[in-house]
Amino acid sequence: MQQITRRGLEGGGHGMGYFYFSSQIFNRMNHSAVAAAAYRSGEPLYSERDGLTKNYGERTVPPECFILAPKNAPKWVNNRERLWNEVEKIEKQKNAQIAREIRLALPNDLNNDDQKELLLQFCKENFSDEGMVADIAIHRDKENNPHAHVMLTMRPFNEDGSWGNKRQKVDKEVNGVMKKVSVHLTNWNEKETLVQWRKNYADLINEKLKDRGIEDRVSHESYKNQGLDRVPGIRLERTAFQYETRVKEQALRNNVPYEPVTYYGKINEEIKQINSELNKLKELKKQQVVSLSEYKNEKSLSEQLDVIRSSRKLNDGEKTALSMVAQRSKSYVDYIIAKQVKDEIENGNWNKKIESEKVKITSEKNLLNKAYKAYQDDPKQVLKYGFTPSKFMDQMKEKVSHIKTLEQKNMEDLSKLKMLLDKADQALDIQSDFTRKEFSVLYQSTNNYSVDEMYHAVQYFKETNQVLREDEVSSYAVSKYKEHEKNTPSLAEQTRNISKSVFILDRAIQKQMKERLSSLKEQNFDLVYEANKKIEQFTLQKDRHEKDLAGNVQLLRVNLQKHYSDSLDHITNAEVLLRLQDRQDNGMSSGRVDQDLNVIHQQITKEINDKPMDNSFTPDQQVERQYSQSVASGLFQALEQAQRANENKKHEKDPTEKKQRRRYRGQELDH
Repeated sequence: MQQITRRGLEGGGHGMGYFYFSSQIFNRMNHSAVAAAAYRSGEPLYSERDGLTKNYGERTVPPECFILAPKNAPKWVNNRERLWNEVEKIEKQKNAQIAREIRLALPNDLNNDDQKELLLQFCKENFSDEGMVADIAIHRDKENNPHAHVMLTMRPFNEDGSWGNKRQKVDKEVNGVMKKVSVHLTNWNEKETLVQWRKNYADLINEKLKDRGIEDRVSHESYKNQGLDRVPGIRLERTAFQYETRVKEQALRNNVPYEPVTYYGKINEEIKQINSELNKLKELKKQQVVSLSEYKNEKSLSEQLDVIRSSRKLNDGEKTALSMVAQRSKSYVDYIIAKQVKDEIENGNWNKKIESEKVKITSEKNLLNKAYKAYQDDPKQVLKYGFTPSKFMDQMKEKVSHIKTLEQKNMEDLSKLKMLLDKADQALDIQSDFTRKEFSVLYQSTNNYSVDEMYHAVQYFKETNQVLREDEVSSYAVSKYKEHEKNTPSLAEQTRNISKSVFILDRAIQKQMKERLSSLKEQNFDLVYEANKKIEQFTLQKDRHEKDLAGNVQLLRVNLQKHYSDSLDHITNAEVLLRLQDRQDNGMSSGRVDQDLNVIHQQITKEINDKPMDNSFTPDQQVERQYSQSVASGLFQALEQAQRANENKKHEKDPTEKKQRRRYRGQELDH
């Protein structure tokens, strides 16, 4: 992993030393605080959130770990595993901020003990004394790059040791009107606070350097703000640094000029030459503007990633799109957030409501078409649709007008949804572009990876400060997909849900048919019309579900056929196939359809008999029981068909029996 040093490769001398201090926030949607703490501390930690132990293996050099807590914090915060599990319990919102991480470099000019003393003093004065728990891990597994990760809690503690609130509503005058506004109870999220932390750390480093008689100094400000005309060099990853060192030594032994061989080594040599030219220009007092932006690697990788976003000039439409996504997600917007918001708009409740209204409109139009055809054939027939023959045309006009109003509103809602979706698409395009550029900072090639793969690789760097090998990018993304797929229903779950929906809709249709008949007898034609509307609506929904179910059933049958010697073509009941799939998944399949169906039929019959119907059953429980009875009936039919198919197969394979059947049929013909 490459980082920026303000010394470049010149080394030696006194002046401004290397200073690195960065901050990032973990949110609940994309991060696990327990996993982050496990990685940084090198300890296996159990996560109550997903029931998994987060263990990233032992590090070459074990991290030095500490926990600093404010005075009013409960004692359990000193237990790393419990601390971050408690954080994830209290931060329940989807996009809640669960932790802040500070990454900082430890000055090489100080020994290990001095570095540790410096770090603990800084964290105590700036974090724990201010109300945060600081979980500190010092990493020394990279030569010449000692650094620390400090994970901080985002929520203050009350005096009694319980979690406090992050925000509260207060009365505030806005444009001359008093309103309730939400304000932070701490200043931890403010930009000024982060700047002050950086300054405090730089000041403390300089104090320690001075105490040790070291003339070198650091600054938290950029070279530009320091008034220095220099381009920062790049700190090489350990392997590259060692390789360049060997090449230098060999060049020295052979008495030949040293030429760098690694990519960043060559960039540093170029930077060294630039700085040399800048010094000459300064000495000659010549005015010349040097564009630092031409040098991609003038900053640390983290800073380069930040620049990608901060340097992008957005037009008003792009700003609106990103603002919309931020408001809907209530979080910082990146590629995956933009993708999730787009998916939410496409498949969320509003879209479902629009689709539902469209189904209702289509259903009522179908009903009016049927009623109109019936009126043309025989006006009296319109009674069964809820119309009065003598008033049919007036009633029809009224209902057609009502449908047009509903259609207009539905189209307006659809137009608004499409506008939101266009904005979400625009935001996703912007974030995709950011992700590609961020990935290109870390890797040489972007041609062989999807945007999702690039995103996960970039996130890995942001979380761990390490770069994956290029051959690890795809496999790491796959592991992240699998985490997401845990919440995605399987084919079997989807099929069972659709099958139950079809059953429930069928029962709803039957119920409305009874309502229609009862209303006809009572001559309540308004209720007749409403019952007809629902019948049309439920029928339309059922037809759509049955199409989806047919596709899933075909997939299930193909999957199961691999494990059975006899055919499954005669089985059309989805639940029957699902029960066979359950046996297969649990390793209980016999390989014979009739045998497995017989066992399943006995099991479901026992389940039904063990739960006798009584008045204490809720409507949902009654529907569940009726569904089970329907499944049992389907199983019995499938079992009979399977047994009959096996009998026919057996007869066809037995030539003696075949001849006897032929002889018997001949005798029948003679008679």
